[in-house]
Formats: sequence, C-alpha cells, structure tokens
Amino acid sequence: MKNSFNIGKIVNTHGVKGEVKVYPYTDDVNKFVDFDHLYVEDQKIQIETVRVHKNMALVKFKGYNNMDQVLPLMNKNVFIDRDEVDDGGEGHYIVDLIGCEIVDEDGLLIGELVDVLQNTSQDLYQIKRADNGSDFYLPVVDEFVRDIDLESRKITVHLIEGLME
Repeated sequence: MKNSFNIGKIVNTHGVKGEVKVYPYTDDVNKFVDFDHLYVEDQKIQIETVRVHKNMALVKFKGYNNMDQVLPLMNKNVFIDRDEVDDGGEGHYIVDLIGCEIVDEDGLLIGELVDVLQNTSQDLYQIKRADNGSDFYLPVVDEFVRDIDLESRKITVHLIEGLME
C-alpha cells in the first residue's frame, strides 16, 4: 500500500450520534483534524467533524448519524492518501523503512528492519538478525544510524559491542 498510510483503527463508538473512536497510529493525533476524508478499508468516507479526547480521535463521518450506522466500521483500519500527509521535513515514514536491510559500515548484512517502536525517549529499530533470526533493538540516534537509503532499501548502522545481545 505505497500510496496510502494506515493511520489508525476504529476501536469503538462514542455516544449515540454516530461518532467513532479512532486509535491513532501516528505520533500526533491532532493530524486527524486536517483530513476531510478517510478510507475505511477501501471505502472513502467524508469527515463531518473531528475532535481529540484522551489521545483518541473522535470522528463523525458525513451520513453516519447514529450508532447502528457506524457499528459495521468497528475494528476496521483507517487510511489516508500519501500525498495528503506531510512529514514536515522531519524524516522518513515508518512504512517506507519497514523491510529495509540493515548493513554495517562495511556493507555486511546484519538483518532486516521489522518495526519502529516510538514509545521511548527516542525511537527504536526492531531488527531481525540475519544470522539467527532473533530480534534486537537499536536506538535511532546519529551515533548508530549512519545512512538511510530508501532507493536501495538499505540502512547503514554503526554497532558497538554488546548492542546485538
């Protein structure tokens, strides 16, 4: 899904007037306020209102006016078109990084990036090792992450002793 981003999941209804709670997969739930529509799976639905409450986006879709109408949307992922989001020049989209090869400064394969964890003081790359299939975590800081080349799908890293343990 290179042309869209999964930015959240509808996890519940909110009230009886057709609002849904969306759990955000973005670092800033306020981004939902900027969207005029979302894709719920493959269905494009216009947004009437969005408000943020307890780190959740409360979304009211146009034409969905009661709880019964939104029940079929429960547990569905929501997407937005790639060209409608802006990273603000702050880096790379996680969806583009997943699956990149992780290589050391000599070009030797270390593993594959399988996830980016964002619940710490800095992001962590979850890397599946090529030699034994186990996972290790690499802090995303300049000392360790030397180059990200999305065209070749390679991330060059500098590892210190004990980091892969």
